[in-house]
Amino acid sequence: MTATEEVGFTVEFWRRESKKARSISIRSLPPYGVEIVVPKGLSHKFVTKIINQNEHYINQKLADIKNRNFDIKPSNIFLPATSKVFDVTYLESGAEVFSLKKTNETIILKEPKERVSLITNSKLLQQWLQIKAVSILEKAVETNSKKLNIPYNKIKIGSRKSIWGSCSYKKNINLNRNLVFLELSLIEYVVTHELCHILEMNHSKQFWSLLNESLPEYQKLKKQLKSDANSSIPSWALI
Repeated sequence: MTATEEVGFTVEFWRRESKKARSISIRSLPPYGVEIVVPKGLSHKFVTKIINQNEHYINQKLADIKNRNFDIKPSNIFLPATSKVFDVTYLESGAEVFSLKKTNETIILKEPKERVSLITNSKLLQQWLQIKAVSILEKAVETNSKKLNIPYNKIKIGSRKSIWGSCSYKKNINLNRNLVFLELSLIEYVVTHELCHILEMNHSKQFWSLLNESLPEYQKLKKQLKSDANSSIPSWALI
């Protein structure tokens, strides 16, 4: 039995009406499940028809999330960019307020008793991850900026649901903190990709030529990022 089963964590599919929605959308929300968002007032019969048409997709997404639930309560956290493994220990703490504590390379959390405390622990781990990510990714941007002689303005690192990075017209680099779960070569690819956008703000032939000149193996890394990266991100980091 997994740790998440012990506290009764379940993966679900649910419907939500939204006044702002203009069309039906189905989205995966690890570790909770899959949500279908429908415009307010849409008939139940029509929504049921859409669900039936997308049954295979929905079930596949639910299965993917269920298969990853083991990492909602991690026993250790590996950050390839640092080559370090951080142990995670859970302690009984009664009813008192309990936040994340650190001792050397050990993280201490409250033993989760229900779904709410699992989510609370995940949020605390994300706060810890944010600090680590800022240190690792700022260094990666600075190093590659100097190597390529492409200056940037500011760096912003945080939670991103669907992108690894972006670059604004103000030459600001935005990065997904979950990059720190990837190999250094993939971090370099994302950082280099965004730095090249400072000179070419599109995906034109000129951009890809510049990227190839800056990182000759980019095609292999791009393919690897697309095929392998998402499976490297633990579910607690996606809540």
